[in-house]
Amino acid sequence: MKKLLLVLLLLVVGCSVAGKDVNAFKGHVTEVKVGGLEVDCSSAVKVEEGTDTEEGWPCLVLVPHDTPVHTNDGENIEMDAFREQAREEKLLKIRVQLVESTEITEDPESRKVTAEEITVLE
Repeated sequence: MKKLLLVLLLLVVGCSVAGKDVNAFKGHVTEVKVGGLEVDCSSAVKVEEGTDTEEGWPCLVLVPHDTPVHTNDGENIEMDAFREQAREEKLLKIRVQLVESTEITEDPESRKVTAEEITVLE
């Protein structure tokens, strides 16, 4: 019986550590695109073991026009004003809350996400 409990415990712990879904990340805006932003999401990317790189990992963040944008203090920012600020300010740091939790990996398709909310951190 103890062996069975130990196996079940290992299975539960292993499964909870294996898939690290992300529901938000912080990064710098590297480019403003039509309908979205390119954001450095290196902090959220799950890198394969043994992959040693200093390369940044960009995420394509799709931003619907009605996505709420605000400052750290809670002040609302109009989408057009935010996009202009992101264009003008080099490496504007933001926090992106995702519509759904997802595993972000080296695979470019996994790095295409949709924003639910954006917070300007600087």
